[in-house]
Amino acid sequence: MPLGVVITGANANDGQQAGDVLAALVIQPPAPEHRPESPDIRDLPSARGDGAYGNEPTRQRAAASGFRMRAPCRGQTKLPGIGRIRSAVERGHAFLSQFGRITRRLDRIVSRYLGWVQLAACITFIRAGFFR
Repeated sequence: MPLGVVITGANANDGQQAGDVLAALVIQPPAPEHRPESPDIRDLPSARGDGAYGNEPTRQRAAASGFRMRAPCRGQTKLPGIGRIRSAVERGHAFLSQFGRITRRLDRIVSRYLGWVQLAACITFIRAGFFR
């Protein structure tokens, strides 16, 4: 399900936007009850990304935002579990591509287009039954 959206140009690097996307989440993860002196990356809440998010600088941006980035690295296409991560990300794109106005991007004003994307995400949540 789409929980956060950042609108960029078509030629923007996905990995550069990782911190902005994680900061745009509507529902933030709960703060830990006590902070360990040397936190383990495995204790952080995880965020899934596709192959564009699978490099070390992007993982560092995600860790700075308080998340563990789960994305396949280059050359990891044959490892078990990688298809599930890609599948989850692609399903998120497919949910939004059901709406023609978003797919074709008829609005050139960023704030208006962001509103349409957020409205489509709300409709996706309602259709999935999260608010029943």
